[in-house]
Amino acid sequence: MVLLIALCPARLHAQGGDDPAAAEVLENFFRDQENANESDAQQFQELLDYRRANPLDLNATTREQLLALQLIDVIKVDNLLNYRAEVGPFLNELELQAIPGWDLNDVRTLLLYAKVGGGLDSRSTPLYKGFVQGQDQFLIRWGRPLPARYPSNSEGDNNAWAVRWRHLFDNRISYGFTAENDPGEAFFTGSNSHGFDFYSAHLFFQNAHPVFQTVALGDYTVRMGQGLLLQSGFAAGKSAETVNIVRAGRQINPFASFGEAFFFRGGAFTARLGEQFELTALASFRRRDGNIDQIVDTLGLEDAEIFFSAFQNSGLHRTPSEVENEKQVQETIFGGSLRWNGRNAHVAVNGLHQRYDKPLNPSEELYRKYVFRGDQLTGFSVDYHWRFRNVYAFGETARSDNGGMSTVNGLLFSPERRVTMSLIQRAYGVDYQAIYAFPFAETTGAANEQGLYIGADIRPVKRWQINLYADVWRHPWLRFGVDAPSQGWEYLSRVLWKPNKQFTMYALYQLEMKERDSDMPELPGLLENRRGRFRLHATYKVLAGVELRSRIEWMTYQVEDFDQTNGFLAYQEAVVKPLGSRVYGTVRYALFDTENFDTRVFAYENDLFSSLSIPGFSGQGSRYYINLHWRVNDWLRLETRWEETIQNRVVTDSGETGRNRAIKLQARIQFD
Repeated sequence: MVLLIALCPARLHAQGGDDPAAAEVLENFFRDQENANESDAQQFQELLDYRRANPLDLNATTREQLLALQLIDVIKVDNLLNYRAEVGPFLNELELQAIPGWDLNDVRTLLLYAKVGGGLDSRSTPLYKGFVQGQDQFLIRWGRPLPARYPSNSEGDNNAWAVRWRHLFDNRISYGFTAENDPGEAFFTGSNSHGFDFYSAHLFFQNAHPVFQTVALGDYTVRMGQGLLLQSGFAAGKSAETVNIVRAGRQINPFASFGEAFFFRGGAFTARLGEQFELTALASFRRRDGNIDQIVDTLGLEDAEIFFSAFQNSGLHRTPSEVENEKQVQETIFGGSLRWNGRNAHVAVNGLHQRYDKPLNPSEELYRKYVFRGDQLTGFSVDYHWRFRNVYAFGETARSDNGGMSTVNGLLFSPERRVTMSLIQRAYGVDYQAIYAFPFAETTGAANEQGLYIGADIRPVKRWQINLYADVWRHPWLRFGVDAPSQGWEYLSRVLWKPNKQFTMYALYQLEMKERDSDMPELPGLLENRRGRFRLHATYKVLAGVELRSRIEWMTYQVEDFDQTNGFLAYQEAVVKPLGSRVYGTVRYALFDTENFDTRVFAYENDLFSSLSIPGFSGQGSRYYINLHWRVNDWLRLETRWEETIQNRVVTDSGETGRNRAIKLQARIQFD
C-alpha cells in the first residue's frame, strides 16, 4: 500500500516541506559514523531550523553562511557570489536560474533557507544597540520515556528537561545559555544539587570591528582546514549529495546545543591583519568525563599512578560509576591559524596543543598500538584551496609531534554546465595522532586509512538529477574487530525526478563491502561483509496544506557466499499545515522487519524544534509518532510529540519486546 501511494503522484498548491537533502545527509551521518552521537548533528539541524524561520538575504549573505548550510557545493556558491558581484543585487528569486551551473533543484533547495531581500538593513545600526535590539528566543522542553529506560541505580527520575535562552542581532551578535538534564540524572538533588546536570553559555560577535572579525567567549566550536587537526562542529560525510565534500565556512561558531562533549570552553577570535592575512587563535579550559584508573606499586615504594583510559562522551551522569567519571580530566587547549587569502586561493598554517592533568593510557590491545598515550599532544597542519574557472582544489597535510603524518587532497570541477565531479584522495598515517580530528573518511578519526573517492552530480535534462559515487579504501593496520590489515569499497547511485513543485521522487541504491574477522572457527581470517540498500522515496502534495511522504527501503547483508539476510522498512507520513491555521502537525506510521542487527535501517524523523530523532530499526515491529504545533500568537509556540515503538521481535541479546513510548512538551517564546 505504501509503495502504491508513493508511485501515484498527486497535485496541490501548498507550501514546501522539509528539505530531503538535509534528511539524507543526517541519515547517512548516523549510519556511517561508528561513534556518532546525536549532539554531533544537533547544531546542523538547529542551523537549518533557524534559517527556515530567518532566511538569509541573498543580496547580503556571505560565502561562509552559504557553505555552512552544507547543501550547495562550493563551486555553485562561488558562482552565485561572482554573479552577484558582476550583475548587481538580485531583483527576485527567478534570477537565480541564470547563475552558471545552477538548475531548478538547486534554486528550490536554497530558497528553503534564503530569499531575496531581508527586510530592514540593520548593518548600519551601532553594535552596542544590538545587545538590546534584535531577537530573543526562550525554549523550555520536558520529556519522559515510558517505561523508564535508565539503570535501576540511577540518582534521578524519568524526566528530561532542557532550557535555552538566546539573543540574536542581525548576523553580528549571539549570546545566551542552555541547561539540560537527561532521564535518570539527579535534578536539584544528589550530585546535581545546583540544579541541571549540564550548563553552557556563550557570547559571540561577528563583523563587529574592522580588525577583530569574529570573537567568541564561553562555549564555541572551531574548525581548521579539512578537519585533520581539528573539527569540533558538525561535518557531513559521504551521502547522496555526492559533491558536497569540502570542509569550508566560518572557522569559529557559537555553541548553543544541548550536547555535552564536542565543544570548547574559553575564548577564540579571528583578526584581520592587513588586506590578505588573518589570524585565528583559541584557548579552551574545561573538565571532561573520563574513565579513571590507577597503577598501584605493590611494594609501597611509590604513590599510585593515576591515569584515564578513555574519554566518556555520552554526557550521561545517572549511576554512581557515571557520576564518578564526571569532570575527572582537566583539558587545556591552545591553538592558532595564520591564513593568507588571495582572490581565488588561500593557504593557512595551523597549530594545536592539548594538555591533560593526568595521562591518557588506553588498554593494550594490539590494534591500539599507535594511538596517543600521555598528557600532552601537539600537531601542525597546512591547508589550502585554489580556484581556477570551474576547478576547485583543496586539501590539508598534518603532522603530530610523534612524527605521524596524514594528508587529504581533493578536486571539484565542472567539465560541462550540467555535470559536477568530485575527487578526494586521502592517506592517513597509521601513527598519526589527533584527538579532535574529523576529516572525510570511512572510519572515525584521521589515522590508519588510505582511500580514493570519486563522485558526480549530473543534471542531464530539466527536472532530473543523477548522483553517483565510488569509494575504495584500505586500512594498513588493525582495527577494532579486524585483526589484520583490511580493505573495502562502496558505491552509491541516486536518481531524482522533480517534475513540478508538488512532486518529488528518487530511487537510491548503495552497495558496500568491508572486511571483518570471521566468527566461524572452520573459516579463520578476514571475510568480506557486503551490505546493500535500495530505497524508493516520494514526496507529494495532495491538498492545500497537506503533504504526503512515502518510503520503502530494503537492506541486504551477506558474509562471503553464505546465506543473505534481509531487512525492510516502509513508512507513510503526512504533514498537515492548513492555510491560515495556527495549528499544524505531522504524523508517521512505519513498519520494519530485519533478520539481524546488520540489516538495521535508519530513518530521519521530524521532531520538535531544536530536537533530533534518527532511530535505527532492527528486529520486527512498528512505530508511529505525532507532532503537533500551535502558534498561539506572534510570540508563543506550543509543541508536543508522542511516539511509540511496538517491538514484536528482537535480534540482539540486550533487546526487549513490548511497547516503548515517549512524550515531549515544548514551549518557545520569541520576541523582538
